Amino acid sequence: MMPDEAVLLIGGLGTRLGNLTKAMPKPMLAVAGKPFLEYLLGYLKRQGIRRFILAAAHRADVVRGYFGDGLRWGIEIVYSDPDGRQLGTGGSIKEAEELIRGKEFFALNGDIYFEVPLEKLWSYHREKRSSLSLALFSTTDTGRYGSVSLSSDGVITDFFEKNKNPTGRPCLVNGGIYVFNRSILKRISKGVDFSLEYDLFPKIAGKTLYGLEFPAAFFIDIGTPQDYERAQTEIPRRNF
Repeated sequence: MMPDEAVLLIGGLGTRLGNLTKAMPKPMLAVAGKPFLEYLLGYLKRQGIRRFILAAAHRADVVRGYFGDGLRWGIEIVYSDPDGRQLGTGGSIKEAEELIRGKEFFALNGDIYFEVPLEKLWSYHREKRSSLSLALFSTTDTGRYGSVSLSSDGVITDFFEKNKNPTGRPCLVNGGIYVFNRSILKRISKGVDFSLEYDLFPKIAGKTLYGLEFPAAFFIDIGTPQDYERAQTEIPRRNF
């Protein structure tokens, strides 16, 4: 059975959005009158996720004050809050480890809306006996996302740093949705700034790190002013 819990990474500072995120966590920014995070939670609930671990940091009080325990939305919400410390993507998941119940779980960047069928990603993860599986999409914007190399059987063999992609050709990039085996958390240091992208993925690339492309899936990252503005119309349209 597919896991019904997910860790959402919502603690970043969101510096690219300037003054908008000084007093407000990026996932709490309003999209057509509602927090972006509310749309994301609703989308994930419709796919069967019922328990959410919100890995907060920057202005975690704002998130707690709005969502509480989640019962109003028919979900369960618990919080992992390292007292405002910035621990990176990997460090934030490690901090939440004691709250994770299952042997497998989903993790997502809390500022992206990527319409991935979670059942399909999880089934792929199980089929490949993967330790950690990533949802991928194709883009020419590797200056923003970096890129990956994928073998014919789906193993991620290499990660490449963000660059300007002078060729202009589409590349596969990390879409910020993951299926974790809990055992992989042993590789993550606790209480320190630890990046999945730079400190973990390169160590397991070519081994038990897999990726699956979702070529037709809608994707938006609200981390820039341009995409935050685009989200005002795109996200509500997909949540009628």
